[in-house]
Amino acid sequence: MSKRILRWFTDFKNTEVLSLVRDHLDLTKTAVQELYNMTCSACETSLEKKTLYNKISEVEMKADALRREMIAKLTERDVFPEERQDLMELVRAIDWVADWAREAGRILVIIPFEKAPNEMKGAAQDMAKACLMAVTLLADSMDALSRDVSKAIEIANEVEIIEEDMDVLYSIARGYLASLEFNGFSRGSLILLNEFLDALETVSDWCENTTDIIRAIAVREM
Repeated sequence: MSKRILRWFTDFKNTEVLSLVRDHLDLTKTAVQELYNMTCSACETSLEKKTLYNKISEVEMKADALRREMIAKLTERDVFPEERQDLMELVRAIDWVADWAREAGRILVIIPFEKAPNEMKGAAQDMAKACLMAVTLLADSMDALSRDVSKAIEIANEVEIIEEDMDVLYSIARGYLASLEFNGFSRGSLILLNEFLDALETVSDWCENTTDIIRAIAVREM
């Protein structure tokens, strides 16, 4: 990844695109926040799931629209091809976070999660909370990139720690899936529950993948 990218981030001429990047990250954070809210609500009742999922879906579609706008603006600007490609990679990585938050919500709408054992409910809430922590730190790392590269790396490293914690939470949740009784769950619902856990874990994976890109930009300028 080119060292020139960091200078691109601090160039006032690119403030319009960078503003869109920040807006895109804000929407992504909102999508993950709504996923956490939906997970907590689904532990108690199925009545609000569709409404909460619709919020996630709406935010994710707005994020998609912003991504397309950013790519169009990058295409219009006088940017070295390799820089443009790297920036597009960064934007797309952020977009995957929102995409997988929507996928997790789509699955949660279908399954009777309110009937799950309390242990599984707690595990899923812990995973969703870890996703929210990861995307919040991702946004902080991105914000620090144009001001303090050392700070950006420090925050990116915190995301990596959360991802390691998520691996433990994921293992615990799958252990519950294998060992507990899920009364009221069909075989298909259990399969979807496993996919829901996969989607939560993938949200945090993409937060880490994105901070890997941020870390690479920062390290090359140090």
